[in-house]
Amino acid sequence: MNLLSVIVAFVLFAGYVSCIGESPIDINTFAGLVNGFGYLLRNDIQPINVKSKNLMGKWFQMYKSALNLDSEKSQMYCNIAYFKENSVMGEDGFSMEEAFRTGTKNGPLDTYKRDLNKVGSGKYWMYTEEYFYPRQFHILKAGPNYNNETDDENIDYFIVSDSNRMSLMVYARDPLTFYQNYNKETQEYLEKAGFGGKVFWNSPKPIYQGPDCEYPSEKEVFARRVLKNQENALRAKEAAANGEKIKGGEESPIAEFLSNPQLALQRLVSRN
Repeated sequence: MNLLSVIVAFVLFAGYVSCIGESPIDINTFAGLVNGFGYLLRNDIQPINVKSKNLMGKWFQMYKSALNLDSEKSQMYCNIAYFKENSVMGEDGFSMEEAFRTGTKNGPLDTYKRDLNKVGSGKYWMYTEEYFYPRQFHILKAGPNYNNETDDENIDYFIVSDSNRMSLMVYARDPLTFYQNYNKETQEYLEKAGFGGKVFWNSPKPIYQGPDCEYPSEKEVFARRVLKNQENALRAKEAAANGEKIKGGEESPIAEFLSNPQLALQRLVSRN
């Protein structure tokens, strides 16, 4: 694990110890948290090298982690993503244009563009519109039979996380096929890989992908993104003209950990 994880773990530990007896978080919860960190340290998983050309096209996100590391809505429905090559991001670089419903399965559509550049075998840095910091995008598994030896181009689903396994994204080519053929093996892999259980912050949370989902086309996602960016630029211009600060999104969970570890831990426990 990197230094950031150690810092977060230490802050959580210090924040908890200073408040024993004053919080609904009991010693068993804290012990589970420590055991979770220990499990991840003992079970290292190396990314697999998947050529970006095998990932191009339409994907549906099936799972996410319990903890968001950016300001995405905590409730996502009918998530769809279009992957396409992007030479600007270097060799094997690509972009994702993503859309999902918020609030309910019939709620408003939100859209994002994510640009990824390859930095190692199965490792990318992912840059998302509206966020100033990148995220790791490590491909841990691709199924049903892909690995570094077979180089099988038939990929029906793949699993993405980061070097600390705090984030989680599971994508499938077709939701129904995934549920029928791959959901069980995916859950078994995630459990063995340390997602969920005592490590509650990265528990796999299913994203609704029912037959009544209405998905936008790639062209519609692009058009909505352009309109969204124009509206954001206009608001920023008006705020600057009025001498106002631009209101940001939700606070990053990492920032919340560092500013108030006890409260952050309570919220995570209450969600799970």
